[in-house]
Amino acid sequence: MTTGTFPSVFKRALVHPIYKSGDRDSVSNYRPISVLSTLSKIIEKILNNRLLNYLNSNKIIVDNQYGFRQNKKTEDAVLELTSSVAKNINNKLKTIGIFLDLSKAFDTVSIPLLLMKLELIGIRGLPLNIFKSYLTNRTQSVTIGGYTSGLEHLNCGVPQGSVLGPTLFLIYINDLCKLSPSNAKIITYADDTVLLIHGKSWDDARSFAVSALQTIMNWLANNLLTLNLEKTKFITFSPRIASQPPSSFSLSARLCSTTQNCNCIAIKRTDFIKYLGVYVDSMLTWKEQIRSLVPRVRKLIFVFKHLRTAANLQTLKMVYFALAHSMLTYCVTAWGGSVKSLMLPLERSQRAVLKVMTRKPILFPTKELYDLCKLPTVRHSFLLSTILRKHAELPFDAVSIARIRRSDRVCHIEVARFEILKRQYHFISPVLYNRVNRILNVNPVTLRTCKLVTNQWLHTLNYEELELMAKPHNCK
Repeated sequence: MTTGTFPSVFKRALVHPIYKSGDRDSVSNYRPISVLSTLSKIIEKILNNRLLNYLNSNKIIVDNQYGFRQNKKTEDAVLELTSSVAKNINNKLKTIGIFLDLSKAFDTVSIPLLLMKLELIGIRGLPLNIFKSYLTNRTQSVTIGGYTSGLEHLNCGVPQGSVLGPTLFLIYINDLCKLSPSNAKIITYADDTVLLIHGKSWDDARSFAVSALQTIMNWLANNLLTLNLEKTKFITFSPRIASQPPSSFSLSARLCSTTQNCNCIAIKRTDFIKYLGVYVDSMLTWKEQIRSLVPRVRKLIFVFKHLRTAANLQTLKMVYFALAHSMLTYCVTAWGGSVKSLMLPLERSQRAVLKVMTRKPILFPTKELYDLCKLPTVRHSFLLSTILRKHAELPFDAVSIARIRRSDRVCHIEVARFEILKRQYHFISPVLYNRVNRILNVNPVTLRTCKLVTNQWLHTLNYEELELMAKPHNCK
């Protein structure tokens, strides 16, 4: 490595196409995952750690990029999206969300452009030579159904399945995150990009959206990346159906400079979309998200009926945490505050699984069931996650500020103009935190202690008490 050369033997990859979704006969619906040698990954790990230290210490990667970064996760990106939408709606701004689909972004990265970007951020000399050697003269073969192809040379892309690949991709796409179109906000998680646009009227919002989209497309063209307009969709966000634009409202991507022989493509409008594994809908009701979880949870009843014949309760709980709990708590801070009528089918599905696990009858009391299993309800998980997240967001001297104000409100409560907004994280989190802090005084303690105390207290509440605690009203 002191010569600036990455060993050629470590630049060979065995690619396994992994099915994503859609038509199984379409090549575009498979993700190529590269299997690399273990020694190669060890070297990459060392290089990646040094590269990340350099990027973090110099604050090179922008804050609105949430993918493959320490202390950032998908939940952060989802909450940034929904909180931005909620604030826009509360300010009576018309908001459009364009969910961009980049065609094979990792595989089409231009190596010369990537090397130029590395040099621009200050990576020069021997380190740059190492990355140049790592990225060039790579070969790969593909294995499908037991058959392996011959070796082929790669002229572009960062290897998926590698350690360095994600970090190099963040550097490549960092300029996109820095763009600042008028009345627009860009939120990215790796190549999953959302463009949020707002205006005083729907016509204004559309004009800003067309301009912002053109800016994005120009950047993509200059960086040899392609926007898949067939899979790119947009949502018009509003607090109620009556304030939605008419069904004729449309949005097009400009692919031409004149109106003659125009081949501009209309972007599909949708009422909801799956973003980072969570269904986001146009009114932030989270109806589709919760509905999608119910059948997935109920399918586990069959699994536990078979497992309980061969495993004890402790083992079953481990399986439950792996299969069900992870599903029920994923981004729960975003959707877990939904109205009781929406949450009830999901809560019932969870209870059905627990009753099968413990061999209890259908009418077994809910509180006793959760006490027996020592497992949280969905609402319990929402309350705990929201309070802990808000605790981590607060400045260290928040309790001192509260004392100066002679108030028991540690968090400032922003008034939500619409009922649906009161249940969104941005508005409900300070309400819940103040409410719990008045009871448990969790603000002065560490995050770990806050989690322990709050979790123990939530376990003492019954179903109706948890529902009352999660309600956004009575926040004074």
